[in-house]
Amino acid sequence: MVKKLLMGTGGLVLTLNASAVFYPDPNVKEGVEITSALLGLAVLFFASKASAPQAAPAVEREPIAPSAPPPPPPRAEAEIVAFLALLQEQGRLVDFVKEDVATASDQQLGAAARVVHAGCRKVLEEYFDIAALHTGNEGDNVVLASGYDAAAHRLLGAVPENPPYTGKLLHPGWLARSVKLPRVTGTTDQRPWPVLAPAEVELGAA
Repeated sequence: MVKKLLMGTGGLVLTLNASAVFYPDPNVKEGVEITSALLGLAVLFFASKASAPQAAPAVEREPIAPSAPPPPPPRAEAEIVAFLALLQEQGRLVDFVKEDVATASDQQLGAAARVVHAGCRKVLEEYFDIAALHTGNEGDNVVLASGYDAAAHRLLGAVPENPPYTGKLLHPGWLARSVKLPRVTGTTDQRPWPVLAPAEVELGAA
């Protein structure tokens, strides 16, 4: 834009000077000088405007959102924690597993295992429908034909290349036919996971 303006102004000044040469009239000469001076001032004005630094456009700042509480855990994981809390409540499972039993006697372990067994069995029977994969007795002979459920069997010993396989049943296996996980309750924004076991405080014992 400025370059075109300077070229046009230069051409106009040359034209005016040529007119003064071919028409040497004092009035024309005076007019040419005044016009040239005005054009020079105009060129200086536009040149200074073009060279001035342009202000940077204002950048809109996005409003800072307030810090949100931690997101709640996925429902499935939270229900697993709630189920583990039931095993702790009924069978003291977490207490038993977290306890260092290296120095405990077999008698002490046996007594603790009875409590854990009774409570955990109660919870499993209430929330799971568990059935044996094989209804036979341990030690019975089992034949696995071609197309058997490989994910439901673990083959031990020397395994032939192709079925059928014949072997001894060491463990019948277990299958969950239905699951009823407990509801998740008692969570807060600061503590999104269920409590495994509340801290117990006896009042007036200090």
